[in-house]
Amino acid sequence: MHDFTPAWQAVTCHLCGRDAGQAEPVRLHGEPLTRGQFGYEVHPVLCPCGLVYLNPRWTGAGYGEFYTNHYDALYRLETKPDYGTEGVRRHMRQVWERISPVFAARPAPVAVLDAGCGSGYGLQYLQEQLPAIKIFGIEASPDCCRILQDEVKATLLDSDIDGPWLADHQGRFDLIILRHVAEHFLTPVETLQRLRRALAAGGLMYIAVPDMMHPRTVLRDYDKWWEYWFRAVHPYYYCRQTLFATLARAGLAPLVWGEENEEVWCLAGAGPQAAEHCQDRELRASQAELLNRLLP
Repeated sequence: MHDFTPAWQAVTCHLCGRDAGQAEPVRLHGEPLTRGQFGYEVHPVLCPCGLVYLNPRWTGAGYGEFYTNHYDALYRLETKPDYGTEGVRRHMRQVWERISPVFAARPAPVAVLDAGCGSGYGLQYLQEQLPAIKIFGIEASPDCCRILQDEVKATLLDSDIDGPWLADHQGRFDLIILRHVAEHFLTPVETLQRLRRALAAGGLMYIAVPDMMHPRTVLRDYDKWWEYWFRAVHPYYYCRQTLFATLARAGLAPLVWGEENEEVWCLAGAGPQAAEHCQDRELRASQAELLNRLLP
């Protein structure tokens, strides 16, 4: 493990406002689960509203240090020998297969932003399908940023989705892609609201996250699925209901959606902003039953 000792902070649930004391720890062998992927300490909890999230978690400064200095060695898929750039392109092909029927009935996008784009090979694939588009990325990894600009020829807007880039790009993008990125947001509602302001009139946002109601439990490299699923870099574990409630609070409304391959995805547009999500006892009970059944 890298020499990395982050500070910790407690947080409140962004859906219902409850603090850590009102959430139940996710338990393993009757004790709070605390070991996550790569041996990093994690503290997943189940809120009365049904949301699963980490509490406490690293501070924002800790996450910033990790993403800049340590994330690539552990998570950068382009560098994995059994995955590589073709794996990244395959993921974007899946994105395009899901959303292209919607764009068949509307003008093709002109400006596309991939937030958390890595090296940008997904954007490269998308530009091959839509040669006229202009492609933009937001990415924290210095190595990926070099490839994004020098090889893919995309415009790098910022290293941070919450950075100052928005001031010059409000209302610009016809399509924003967040593929397995929203679960990393520390302030999901606020960050999604920022991205919403970057949408052009009629613009759409693609969001895909791991599905907490259908976690991946059969794995090639892990005997204990929870040591793959629960990760310090994933502060939030959404299901369809909690993802859609989060989007509603940010003023986004799904147009189409799906649940497949242990993920939930949707294509969303601007909609009315909802108030706080109330406690959902049925959702919490369903999520608790799933965790109790799958965890020893």
